[in-house]
Amino acid sequence: MGREPTRMRREIGEIPATIERILAGAADIEAVAKAVTGAAPRWVTIAARGTSDHAAVYAQYLIETQLGIPTGLAKPSVTTLYDGRLDWHGGLLVAISQSGRSPDIVAVTAAAREGGALTLAITNDEDSPLAAASEWVLRCHAGRELAVPATKTYVAELAVVAALVGSMRAASGLRGSMEAMADILRGVEAATGAWLERAVTQIAAFAAAEHAIVVSRGYNLATALEVALKLKETCGLFAEPYSTADFAHGPLILAGPGVPVLGIRPDGPVGAQVDHALEVIESRGGRPIRIGAGEASAWEDALALPIDLPETLSPLAFAVAGQLIVEAVARRRGLDPDSPAGLSKVTLTR
Repeated sequence: MGREPTRMRREIGEIPATIERILAGAADIEAVAKAVTGAAPRWVTIAARGTSDHAAVYAQYLIETQLGIPTGLAKPSVTTLYDGRLDWHGGLLVAISQSGRSPDIVAVTAAAREGGALTLAITNDEDSPLAAASEWVLRCHAGRELAVPATKTYVAELAVVAALVGSMRAASGLRGSMEAMADILRGVEAATGAWLERAVTQIAAFAAAEHAIVVSRGYNLATALEVALKLKETCGLFAEPYSTADFAHGPLILAGPGVPVLGIRPDGPVGAQVDHALEVIESRGGRPIRIGAGEASAWEDALALPIDLPETLSPLAFAVAGQLIVEAVARRRGLDPDSPAGLSKVTLTR
């Protein structure tokens, strides 16, 4: 008889329905897209913390590559600790927070709005202080999330960003590809579950380790950052995330026998870059695990996901697979992934 699914596992299973609800709210997304297009911001700043910070990294790549608008990450302490006065005119401030309750993100949003920026909150709580501070709000539609690790809310943030950018630029192809996303993620869940039943040795290696490395590049740098965070908070693993471009500049010395490595490998040119990094790790005695799409099936023991997606949307699929792997590692270590020791669901930073 199988074990009772954890809350974390059940909430991962709710992600496809969350995506469907986001897409059903297309009118709200279109309204925001029209407002942003009309304002013609010269730059975008994104304010976020924790898991949402990784969604912000994804948004940086997507906005810059698809919309051509320079995009950076806010430093909330400039506003909250140093009382910095910024010239916000001509820009768009996007605040991403699943709870919408972190005081520093609320403060940055309020300052940006008062200072002349167009402001947009992406949050799972439309009645939150962040939503009240922002001119525009887009909901994550994830419903209540009970497990401490953010799973469905993280993927929902990615989906909202992708839907918004797709609405602003039809030529990106994001909008059409998003329509099949819910079913694609159901397939990812099934494929990852089947792989986990076979990957006993790989999961055992992660569970037995105290250190791990997660690598990727481009759009999926966000995935590497997020999966590493989940390994830390859920499994107690000291997991280090890297862009493969940065990994070659010294950190590769950390790779070797006894340090499990997870490589997030999209198809195409970025995949070749990830392959090179993983080959270096293999030359040092490591045995990396690859999560990929069609091309990943060429490697033994790789998790090859059944996805037909542009690279721009692959982080949604890879995030789901990574979350499922993390949940399996936590259980193998005898830990409760729903309630990691010393952590709470909402962290309030100032």
